[in-house]
Amino acid sequence: MSAPIGTEGVHALLVTHVDNAGVSRVKVLPGRRIDTAGESGVSISNSVGMLFSVDDHLNSTPEIDAIVGDLRGIPDVSALAMLDAETGLAWAPADLRALDGSEHPTCQRSALKRVVSAAEDDGLAFRIGFELEFTVFRDPGEAGDAALDVPEYANDGPAYSTRAFLDLEPWLLATMAALDAAGVPVEQVHPEFGDGQVEIALAPREPLRAVDELVLARIVILRTAAQHGLLVSFAPVPIAGGPSSGCHVHLSAAHEGRALCFDAAAPHGFTPEAGMMIAGILDRLEEGLALHGGSVLSFDRLQPNHWAGAYRCWGPANREAAIRVVEGQAGREPAQANLEFKCTDAAANPYLSVAALLASALDGIARRAEPPEPVLVDPSSLSDEERDERGIARLPADLGAALDLLKGSTFFHDVFGTTLLDAYVASRRHEWEAYGGLDTAAVAEIVRWRY
Repeated sequence: MSAPIGTEGVHALLVTHVDNAGVSRVKVLPGRRIDTAGESGVSISNSVGMLFSVDDHLNSTPEIDAIVGDLRGIPDVSALAMLDAETGLAWAPADLRALDGSEHPTCQRSALKRVVSAAEDDGLAFRIGFELEFTVFRDPGEAGDAALDVPEYANDGPAYSTRAFLDLEPWLLATMAALDAAGVPVEQVHPEFGDGQVEIALAPREPLRAVDELVLARIVILRTAAQHGLLVSFAPVPIAGGPSSGCHVHLSAAHEGRALCFDAAAPHGFTPEAGMMIAGILDRLEEGLALHGGSVLSFDRLQPNHWAGAYRCWGPANREAAIRVVEGQAGREPAQANLEFKCTDAAANPYLSVAALLASALDGIARRAEPPEPVLVDPSSLSDEERDERGIARLPADLGAALDLLKGSTFFHDVFGTTLLDAYVASRRHEWEAYGGLDTAAVAEIVRWRY
């Protein structure tokens, strides 16, 4: 984000946090309260802070009373961004605090800060970039909610085509301008593979800043879409049989200024530390998968031949592996080489997903873990025996199985604390129990506009 804009000219401030269901929740402060926003913040109930599911079902855990109790959402005014200079509408992300001012154990944004701080203590600096995929539909306007059951795609391809861009040109240009005005740098924009599908790649940033900008970008995209008669779904699968959307995470790292993801003299073209990071991420992937794709629909997306990373493996430029090593342009490899993590989608809480990814990478370095051999083919083209021999595992097939692994993970209980992790599992467990037995079309209709 650009330098803090201050509060001058701000007449209303959206104070948002992303809850354990992956839903952005908001309180709006009027102009007269802006100057003290960073101190007093907004009131947030326990339930809104961490216990809602995607359908607003209220859950509970042994440590958190869903009915009694309040938090404060303290906006980080250093990250404040202007959404609309004409009306004075601005935005800032919130940290969750107890009433005594201490960090609340369920604050997802603070969890990411702790992981980043641990990396910095070891002399490591991470950078994160997102590829945000989503699907765009025509707004039926006065036709009523019934028309939204099977919405109309905003275009019908061809994939990655100039024609598909031109169909959405006014809105896409307005979105790019609005993101720039809000201080969110865009690397590139293009129509994706599916009908109505778009990808916006955000510039790599320090992890907390990158996630804040992702959250802000989604708000900007929704606002500009509404202004152009369009609707946007960030759901992993907005329509059964249609395109599935991810939110790929690009990770790079430096140790005391030395880039780790490129070493021309090394066997695989990257440093031993980068290999340890790959090993750490893969070693913790199954037990942490529910943090990267916490929706029932995430597992409809996480299928072979979807470029979603359905197998626990890595490979250079391999879009079917969970980790794709991006080697970079010749002569610019130190600046461009990175690890692309394919398994995350926009139903995740991005603070927790990135925190889990970085914590796993750090664990790999701490254990000096050895990565498996790279996979240079589509892993689904190998036989079961060949995959077994090479340690290429199919990731958990559904949200229920992934939550069981997360619940039993000592590692992620240590990373996030039992209070936060239990609240997360409770929120996502309801979705599995309520919707895990429904077909994709029914679940998509329920959650299409929730994220």
